[in-house]
Amino acid sequence: MSQPSPESRARLRPRLYGVALYLVAGILLLQLMFCLSVFFLRPYANSKTPEGIIQSEREKAGQWWSGWMKFLQSRGHKDAVEPRLQNSAPAKEESK
Repeated sequence: MSQPSPESRARLRPRLYGVALYLVAGILLLQLMFCLSVFFLRPYANSKTPEGIIQSEREKAGQWWSGWMKFLQSRGHKDAVEPRLQNSAPAKEESK
């Protein structure tokens, strides 16, 4: 039987080694992407639950209502809700 020449062995081994390195690097990159996607997909999935949808609708309604109140206050309507004034205690006079 004839032995393969040393040149063919030297040429074949680095090529297979390079393919293996690319496969390992690709698998590691995929794992990294999957791990990072948890942080982006979990909030998205939680927001699509009924509780998440209700919460987002409440936030939108609150933003709309506060914007409407600011608009009414800026127009000077008498019917608009006035903001609460801080109840501050009267300053005590120092005794002489």
